[in-house]
Amino acid sequence: MAFARLLFCLLVTCLVLPIGILVVLAAARLLAGMSDLDGARVLDRVALGGGILWVILLICLVLAQGIQAIRYPNDDPRNPES
Repeated sequence: MAFARLLFCLLVTCLVLPIGILVVLAAARLLAGMSDLDGARVLDRVALGGGILWVILLICLVLAQGIQAIRYPNDDPRNPES
């Protein structure tokens, strides 16, 4: 049960985080357009950190799904009797 919750949280985070990164990048471009280059630079770095975090979470999600496949090798979604 806890492992399924972990998979769900990883999946939701991997789906939502790129949207947050795009919002931060859009705010950085807005600040750059308003000549606030320091603020734009900070938000660019935040977006870069979010992108790195997103890649790490994607790797964790793939590993967690691999672990689940190893733990439950007979779970075939096409066969409800197994």
